[in-house]
Amino acid sequence: MIKSFTLFYTIVLVFLFSILSIYIFQIKSLNYENIKNQHQYIQAKNHMRFLEEYTISLKNLNQIYKIEIKDNDFFIFGNINKKPKSNYEANLYIKSKLHNISLHKKLIIE
Repeated sequence: MIKSFTLFYTIVLVFLFSILSIYIFQIKSLNYENIKNQHQYIQAKNHMRFLEEYTISLKNLNQIYKIEIKDNDFFIFGNINKKPKSNYEANLYIKSKLHNISLHKKLIIE
């Protein structure tokens, strides 16, 4: 009788520890996915900053100018339109190829 209780307690403990270990692995996996998404977002923001500086540095444009930069992980593109009051309006887009991350920024260049 005592052997059967010992076996029962052992099975219950193994079951509980396996459930606990699966839960811990799931949390670590979600944390890793969040860190990866944060890294992609920071990288997209850096690309956006570069695209802003590049767009502002362009002077003496005609009516419409399109920007497209080739990258392995992101689609980077923008459109610059001339407005009637000699201002330029730029729409800048960054979209990740791997994750669901996209940034858009509208600039008015005087």
